[in-house]
Amino acid sequence: MEIKGNSRIAGIGAFLPPDRVTSESLMDEIDSTRFGAPKNYISKCIGIKERRISDARTLPSDMAIAASHNALEDAGLEAGEIDMILYCGIDRDWQEPATAHRVQTELGATRATVLDVTNACHGFMNGLAIADSFISNGAVDNVLVCTGEKPSRVMLEAIEQIKRTNNKEEFKRWIGSLTVGDAGGAMVVQRGTAHSGWQWMEMRSEGQHAELCYYRHTQAGVEGQMIMGLISRVFVGLHKKLIDKTYRALNWSPTDIDVMYCHQVGAIPHKQLTSAADLDLNCAPITYDFLGNLTSASIPVNMALNRPKRGDKLLVLGAGSGLSICQAGMIY
Repeated sequence: MEIKGNSRIAGIGAFLPPDRVTSESLMDEIDSTRFGAPKNYISKCIGIKERRISDARTLPSDMAIAASHNALEDAGLEAGEIDMILYCGIDRDWQEPATAHRVQTELGATRATVLDVTNACHGFMNGLAIADSFISNGAVDNVLVCTGEKPSRVMLEAIEQIKRTNNKEEFKRWIGSLTVGDAGGAMVVQRGTAHSGWQWMEMRSEGQHAELCYYRHTQAGVEGQMIMGLISRVFVGLHKKLIDKTYRALNWSPTDIDVMYCHQVGAIPHKQLTSAADLDLNCAPITYDFLGNLTSASIPVNMALNRPKRGDKLLVLGAGSGLSICQAGMIY
């Protein structure tokens, strides 16, 4: 799917829980040496030293709401000016109704139409595309796209399962779940101008890879796997195939890019994505080292912590299990 953008990012916000958990403490808890994995494996080989973990009482919407307050302040808007709220997290407060309803209520966004959008780690980028569509047809002026991710819930369940097994293959299936971190992210989206906004966005999905990363809850506990090595190879390969087309569509070259923001799962995929775009690592800020894989919050949190300047040309590379990717260019 190809999109000629009509919207811009007017405000960005993030929320990070205060509690830090190191990778080595997690590996120590599961006694990773039983499986031949040193306790510094995640920090040394994947590049994730620590992550933030929210407490048991914190709901996904709590983190989305906190990030949304920051995004609204950044955009200079009141909640009552928001026409639409798209909640894009994997993690939700309930199966029903949409978590976006609680975000609306707590913000006081009484005018807003709300709904949830979910597509694994790619959900936030889908939300931005949907916001662009509603803005382009004139239905809305101000859209809040937000997420609150609490993957630590699955991580803690996976830790308990790993502790009960001596099966190395089961350890390999779940090690990826120890790389995640909790966070909230939000953006306010408005109509673009001649000098700012999305210039091009393309999204692709290849569902044959869905079972490389999945989980579901059963009576026996969490079931699934997170084979990050294979997932990363697939989404990096798809980005390599698409990048030349993206540059042509934007009429940009790598030297035009001021900042690249990409989904972050670790050091090696980050370097590979930066190389695929023919960019220097200095223009591709990282968050994975001290925040881990933030799932759908990865890109908004990165942009909030490593803010672009107005007028910067941004390249955005999204990815999520299933498998879905996107490439997009924006003048910020």
